[in-house]
Amino acid sequence: MILRLPHSGLLAMGFALVTLLVMGCRDANTGEIDASIIHIPGAGEGLTGPAVSWERDSIDLGIVAAGEVSRLEYRLTNSGNRPLTIAQVLPSCGCTVARGWETGTIPPGSSTTIHLEFNAGDRIGDVAESATVVTNAVPSSSTLTFTARVMGPGSIVQP
Repeated sequence: MILRLPHSGLLAMGFALVTLLVMGCRDANTGEIDASIIHIPGAGEGLTGPAVSWERDSIDLGIVAAGEVSRLEYRLTNSGNRPLTIAQVLPSCGCTVARGWETGTIPPGSSTTIHLEFNAGDRIGDVAESATVVTNAVPSSSTLTFTARVMGPGSIVQP
């Protein structure tokens, strides 16, 4: 037998369940609700979870030829005391692609490398790009940056 409740019945049932859960957190002596049910991340949480430490988070490629593909490596260490997971690596533009980062967990004290490929294409001039690395650490994202001066036919060299 399947019990079908109208949406208002489901809402009432959900409200009742939440109320029971909250009431179960009441102090029997004072009748006040225990604040331990509320999780507010604090500054100290970075010390008890995974933490990201970068060997370097910025790279200057120097002069790059137009059409050249440059490969960049950023080394990170889990300097926390819980396993680190890299959820995403999000380049800031279509000229950069993230390749081959660790998809499993990184134990405390272990290191891995984030690989980016920058395709200079036919653009000429100074380039400043980035990629955002999203993890389960606090803070949850880090920004990797790189710069280059792309030179091609007709480029004017200035000191």
